[in-house]
Amino acid sequence: MSVSKASLRGLRFSARMEKMREAAQQQQKTVQVTPANEDYRRVLKHPRAGGFPKSGSAAWPLDRFTERRIRDGDIKVEESSSDARPKHQHRSESNSGA
Repeated sequence: MSVSKASLRGLRFSARMEKMREAAQQQQKTVQVTPANEDYRRVLKHPRAGGFPKSGSAAWPLDRFTERRIRDGDIKVEESSSDARPKHQHRSESNSGA
């Protein structure tokens, strides 16, 4: 759901900001992540989602901060059977059959 400018006209600033936050929250995808080691569990915190619990994983939004930490190896994504992402096909493979 997106928020149009017309739907925000006439609202106070705080009401406009709240509606925009709600729309952004609905569009934001989250991913379950675990820290690579216990030191990261203690010190690493997401700017919006916060830190990790004493044990287990945390739900972080899949944004630039999270993607960078995954690339650096600071955190690991927990794959679940219902949330598993499909594998990308190579360009050489084709389903068209032609």
